Amino acid sequence: MATPITPLPPPGDQSPEGYLQMSQRFIEQSRLHLEEGDRVQASEKVSSAVAAALKSVAQQRGWRHRSHALRDAIVTQLGAELGRSTPVAQSLFLGRKAAADHHRNHYDNTLDEVDIWDDIPIAESVVDAVKLIMTEPPKPFTVVRPLDAHRISQLTGHEPAVDSTDARGFANFTGVVRAE
Repeated sequence: MATPITPLPPPGDQSPEGYLQMSQRFIEQSRLHLEEGDRVQASEKVSSAVAAALKSVAQQRGWRHRSHALRDAIVTQLGAELGRSTPVAQSLFLGRKAAADHHRNHYDNTLDEVDIWDDIPIAESVVDAVKLIMTEPPKPFTVVRPLDAHRISQLTGHEPAVDSTDARGFANFTGVVRAE
C-alpha cells in the first residue's frame, strides 16, 4: 500500500491535535485500501477516522472516550449542546452511523466499494465538524432529564443534578456547576 501523506503523530501523543492527525491519516488510508481493492480494511479506516475525530474533541473537553459507548455519548452530548438539527450536529449523527456500519463491515464484509467511497466524505465532514466545534467555546447546557445527567457522568465521572446549567457545557467538568 502507498504511504499516506499525513504522518503519524509521535508515539503516545493523545493530544486533540494528535487525534485529528490520526483521523486525517485514516481517511487517506481508507482511500488507499479501496484503490487496492481491500474493502474491509478501507471500511475499518472510515470507522477509525470518525472515532479519532471524536476522541480529539473529547480530549479537549476532558471527557472519557475509550469505548464505542462513550463515543456515542460524545456525539449525543455535542448534538444536544449544538442543537440536534444544526448542520454540524447532523454531520456528527451521520458520522456516528457510518462509523458503526463500517466497524461492523470490518468483521462481516457486507458493504461494497460504492458504499465505502460514499461514506468517506461523511467521515471527512465529521473531522470538519469537530475542528469547528474545537475552535469555539463550549455552549452552556442544562441537564433536563436524568438521562442527560447520566451521560455527563459517563463522560466526566461527575453526575450533575437535573435542572443544573453549566456555562461551559460540562467541558472539563469537576463536579462543580459553573455560572460564568
